[in-house]
Amino acid sequence: MMMHLDFEKNLGSTDKAIRVIIGVVLIGLYMTGTFRGGWGIAAVAFALAQFVEAYFSY
Repeated sequence: MMMHLDFEKNLGSTDKAIRVIIGVVLIGLYMTGTFRGGWGIAAVAFALAQFVEAYFSY
């Protein structure tokens, strides 16, 4: 028996904008040296995840 899942997109334009702003701020903090080492890598990874989620609007 196959199950069909049909999910609706749940990101609005405000949510997308907030995710992009968070991503830009985190990358900016990494580039200025505020976040270094493991924290910097985690910040960049989280920022990239925010951009991907905003772009694909899961």
